[in-house]
Amino acid sequence: MLRLPSFLARHGPLDLSFTVASSEGGYRFDVRTEGVWTSGWRTRQHNPGAVAASHVIDVVTQLAKTTSILAAAELEYRANARLGLPDDLCDTGVRMQWATAHVHARPEDALDAQSRERMAASARLRREEQQHRINQYADFRDLLREDPTLALAQLLLEDPTSIASMGTDLLSQIAGYIATFSPGAQWVQTARLLESAFGELKPDAKQFIVDRFCLALMEFGANAPAEHLRAVHRFTEPEHTASKFSDTGPTIT
Repeated sequence: MLRLPSFLARHGPLDLSFTVASSEGGYRFDVRTEGVWTSGWRTRQHNPGAVAASHVIDVVTQLAKTTSILAAAELEYRANARLGLPDDLCDTGVRMQWATAHVHARPEDALDAQSRERMAASARLRREEQQHRINQYADFRDLLREDPTLALAQLLLEDPTSIASMGTDLLSQIAGYIATFSPGAQWVQTARLLESAFGELKPDAKQFIVDRFCLALMEFGANAPAEHLRAVHRFTEPEHTASKFSDTGPTIT
């Protein structure tokens, strides 16, 4: 292969200062580069030094897009890893022999970025704490809906002073209020209405109503719920009261 005389090739130094934007936006790195470029004798490029400078700027700019202003040293290492190898710049006839980059961040920018990072971290922590409280509220609401007595036990265990004036009646009212906004609220209200009505009846009357419910359920094939209802609601009464009701009260047929 015929080697061209060295005097037919041009070469020159690269000494360049510029700034590039960091990943945050609004902050820019100060960059100083130096290196050596060469160009062949047949190249049509009249300003090979500008081609070399443009190449270096493009490399550092692309890397800086994903680098925080607080990571100037990291950007310098990454840029020098790319620029430290010879690189033929396509269709220009220019060859970048080597280049070295020195990257700096302005102290005021670094301090401002640190402050913004701390504020962002505090905001994330507040959002997480708020979401945690919302989850706690939702869990306690579900607990009130399912078992108010268990919710009362939880309050007594975790913060007894906060419910010193709260009795079971108030807790029941809260549970009833929540139940009205829950799925199946109509059945919940119906059950509470029946419970309230039962509280004013005598044991024999309660037993009569339960037996009627059970009979109706069995007529529609719901034998298991009927047996469960009868087992749960088995009322006792004095013997003279039962005999009096059987003489005058209605009987199940």
